[in-house]
Amino acid sequence: MHVWYFVGDSHVQSFETAAALGWLRYPARFLIVPGATAVGLRNPESRTQALARFREMLLPVVPDIVPVIQLGEVDCGFVIWWRAQAYGESVEAQLDAAITAYTDFVDLLCHAGYGRVVVTGAVPPTIRDGQKWGPVARARHAVTASLRDRTDLTLRYNRRLADMAAQRNLPYADIAAHALDAGTGLICDTYRNPNPRDHHLHPIRAAQAWAAVINGIDRSLSAIDAERG
Repeated sequence: MHVWYFVGDSHVQSFETAAALGWLRYPARFLIVPGATAVGLRNPESRTQALARFREMLLPVVPDIVPVIQLGEVDCGFVIWWRAQAYGESVEAQLDAAITAYTDFVDLLCHAGYGRVVVTGAVPPTIRDGQKWGPVARARHAVTASLRDRTDLTLRYNRRLADMAAQRNLPYADIAAHALDAGTGLICDTYRNPNPRDHHLHPIRAAQAWAAVINGIDRSLSAIDAERG
């Protein structure tokens, strides 16, 4: 039996909810660093200290632990756009920086001895165009990218993560197929948080969706373990 170790930003709370409701097939531990970003993984002195905290919990390798990384909503919803504006660089350059930092962290874990690391895609953005209510919406007011642009960037980011995981033969999962409306390609109203001031996804629906994909990975890892004897 293995133990999931979910690390990432505040959206890890969806996995925590799934575990609390008994929807995950295996035990789980959690390290939530609010505001953590993928690009911040390249900076050990970042404001959130996410890299240092993740390293402290995961290194050296903990037997039977399978790390699961959830980062990117803050990048795709705010930081990439803000840094592009602030430094006069392209959004693409900032996207590259975020993916490179994320990849370096995954490689660090793999080289340290983790045979399995699960990469998860960033959740779709929920903050509406022109929204001024809610602490996160107010904190991100300097970025004027539309919900469509932020969603498209999230999907590009996730495709890059999926490619990176495939190149390393690592599991990848996201819930965009559940959370995005098939007609508009934007967040489904049913996946919005009941609290309009909260930018996180609906706590129960997101937990259900993540439990489904994580349990699917569980089955594939169990099959691999059985083959290894």
